[in-house]
Amino acid sequence: MRAWIVQEESGFLVVNKPAGVLSQKDKSGDDDLAAILQRELKLPFLAPVHRLDRNTSGLILLAKNPETARDLTGKLKRKEIRRTYLAIVKGDPGESGRYEYRLRKNEKTNEVFVDPKGEEAVTEFVRVEKMGNSSLVRVRLLTGRSHQIRVHFAEAGHALLGDRKYAKKPWSEIFQRPALHSHELRISGRSEAFSAPLPEDMAKLLVKLGG
Repeated sequence: MRAWIVQEESGFLVVNKPAGVLSQKDKSGDDDLAAILQRELKLPFLAPVHRLDRNTSGLILLAKNPETARDLTGKLKRKEIRRTYLAIVKGDPGESGRYEYRLRKNEKTNEVFVDPKGEEAVTEFVRVEKMGNSSLVRVRLLTGRSHQIRVHFAEAGHALLGDRKYAKKPWSEIFQRPALHSHELRISGRSEAFSAPLPEDMAKLLVKLGG
């Protein structure tokens, strides 16, 4: 599990979370990322500053004390933490774009819907590569709603490959999970950005698609 750590500082960790690991506890009772690393590193406190879906891989921030947790949560709310993702989507969404569909979550079904009366949600993207009937895109979150990237691209007709919740067949069955990876994380006031390359499964999918 130490191999997951990209950067360790006095107040926080930057971790490259594998797909399949919870970023925070849910009703299943499975271990979450913080609990796993807290045991491994023998830390008295460790808490996620934001979350990734269970089957999304990539960078996530975890605070090592309550003070840092409050500070980083504040930065997140003030948009002083920039998160960039890589996704493989159906079709060609264009060279670049911005989605502003408002979103509402059904807590009972854990599904998110586009709803004009929902919460503000803003996603920007740039196409990195077009591969036949699919594209690799770099995505920036300006808000952090549940399933935001997945729902925004699905609503625009470019659902993520492997997304069994929001994509239709055959796109939902091309990959074993939503093809989404938290690639880069930048904290305001720091010159360097933290990054994590595409995981092996997504890299293999790109090659299969001709990327």
